[in-house]
Amino acid sequence: MKFSFPEINSRQRSGLLILALIIIAGEVLLWTFRFRQSPTRSLVIDSLSTKAYQSLYQQYEEKQKFRIYPFNPNYLSDYKAYLLGIDTPALARIRRFRHSGKFFHSKEQFRQVAGLSDSLFRQVEPYIRIPVFPKRKTRAAYAHSSGKETSVQMPPAKQDINTATAEDLKKVYGIGEVLSRRIVKYRSRLGGFTIREQLKDVYALSDQAYENLWQRFEIKTPKTITRLIPLNTAPIDRLSQNPYIDFDLAEKIVEYRSLHGDFRKMEDLKKVEGFPSDKYRRIILYLRLN
Repeated sequence: MKFSFPEINSRQRSGLLILALIIIAGEVLLWTFRFRQSPTRSLVIDSLSTKAYQSLYQQYEEKQKFRIYPFNPNYLSDYKAYLLGIDTPALARIRRFRHSGKFFHSKEQFRQVAGLSDSLFRQVEPYIRIPVFPKRKTRAAYAHSSGKETSVQMPPAKQDINTATAEDLKKVYGIGEVLSRRIVKYRSRLGGFTIREQLKDVYALSDQAYENLWQRFEIKTPKTITRLIPLNTAPIDRLSQNPYIDFDLAEKIVEYRSLHGDFRKMEDLKKVEGFPSDKYRRIILYLRLN
């Protein structure tokens, strides 16, 4: 018995051809999708990306590799010290040196103050820049070098404030006729000034006038106080003879002494209630412990 294929017309053949093309296209798309999702291909791509990234990063690091630029150690910042490899203790020593008002004048001085290791110092030493400023000649030195003679005027000698007159005091900027007379009167009351701070008790004498005063005057013959008041035995009226202790303060001193016993040192006066600590040096001029 013979088997025969059914006859296919042209329309059916076209349909079969289109179906075959669709199946082939679907297989191609499926294969392509599977290939893209293949773990092996992903690993290959990741490996290539990693190598490319590492190569680019190495190039970046080479470009960014630290370069030491010239620097002045007198103006060393925290960031610059970090880049140079100077640790925190060394930087602290440098800061203390600069805050004391000193400057580095040599590379070796900088190394000693900072305490740098030999290896680190050899690394940064070629880049240390410490400018050298020429010393300014004084007028006398300039005259000597130029062969010219000149007289150097010295500042006038200061006058003794314990012998100054009101007219002398009026020459100070900020001290007029009233203040000058007031200073002389207060000096007479004390018998003479012993320390500078006593001038601060002159009424209406400003801080600026006080400073200006000592540019012209000084205490050359300080008043010697001979009759000192015994702090631990003097009664209220005797303590009140101190020009800086009034009756109320004297009463508080005696009360404190009765409650706590004798004063062991002058500084204990500051423990008395209402004691004017700003006048401490003036008050103890007239006191003795025993």
